[in-house]
Amino acid sequence: MWKLLKGSRGFVLRSLTRQYSRSAISTTEYKREMQTFQGVYPGIIDTLKKNPALAHNTETMEWLKRIFEYNLKGGKKVRAMTTLSAYKTLQTPAGMTDESLHLIQVLGWCVEMIQAFFLMADDILDRSSTRRGQPCWYLIPEVGTQTVNDCSLLLGAVYEILKEYCEKLPLYNSIVHLINESIFYTSIGQNLDYTMARRNDYTLYTLERYTNIVTYKTAYYTFKLPVFLGLYLASDVPQHSHKMSEQICLALGFLFQMQDDYIDCFASEETRGKLGSDIQEGKCTWLAVQALKMSNPAQRATFLANYGRHEKDQVDAVELLYKELDLPALYYREVEKCKKTILDISQQLDIRTNALFENLLDDVLKHHQNRPQSS
Repeated sequence: MWKLLKGSRGFVLRSLTRQYSRSAISTTEYKREMQTFQGVYPGIIDTLKKNPALAHNTETMEWLKRIFEYNLKGGKKVRAMTTLSAYKTLQTPAGMTDESLHLIQVLGWCVEMIQAFFLMADDILDRSSTRRGQPCWYLIPEVGTQTVNDCSLLLGAVYEILKEYCEKLPLYNSIVHLINESIFYTSIGQNLDYTMARRNDYTLYTLERYTNIVTYKTAYYTFKLPVFLGLYLASDVPQHSHKMSEQICLALGFLFQMQDDYIDCFASEETRGKLGSDIQEGKCTWLAVQALKMSNPAQRATFLANYGRHEKDQVDAVELLYKELDLPALYYREVEKCKKTILDISQQLDIRTNALFENLLDDVLKHHQNRPQSS
């Protein structure tokens, strides 16, 4: 993926690629990294138990543990691993300590808690039935509509963890602001996504509107949040790289969501980790936008007659239309365009930040190639 470069910079870039590339890490080392991350989890629970309100209301604490154990288990912990990877790639060896590594792992768990918060809410909005191979949380008989409050409990726990671990840090306000921004912007994206589907006005399904939804719904909490947590904790990261880093995070978010749209339609439930529902829910997806843009009058009529319907034959009709329009081939061409855009920007950054985004791009592309369960 790296371009051939002349001089010492080319040598250093190739060295950093070998050092930081996920593909160069053995399976054993990756498992060890995940085990270390999982080993931080009991401390998260112990910290919450010390909260006066939860210590006084032990039944609520036990319920919160159950929320954690059901909704945080499984998945590849993509966002947490991105948080750790960002810090380890950007931090200088001299600045990396046991304390800082523990802190970034704690922040990785906060990111996973935010992910669980959005997935729990999203499953209700989408009326999903499974998540990571098990029934969605809201479908458990004793849970039901209590999921609304459970989401609030989970989000409150994030801020309690942040206060306990980060309040005395100079970067505390920046970290809280980043998390607030990510939650607020993602909620805006969820609102745009949901209301667009309910309006049933497919003339609004344009690439501009789709990009707006994706930017807010996916890019901020999937990429900017974990990357900037690592960036804030790392030392000697040039300030001028922040703006371009955000640009790349948003581009990665677009690519990531475009892939998810494709997977929702064309991958098996086993690959997706849940039943696909975008067609049934009438979502503004990359596939829907392209289909409307490319269809002739007869094809457009087929789309309008079947999109947003739940019957199998109607869903099948939309999927067949996508294939007739050769959207899978267009999708792979668009992936290559996104890849080039990201590389063109990242190669303007300092060596370590460039290495980070090269690796993230690799990870996103692998996310599509082999995703055994939701992330």
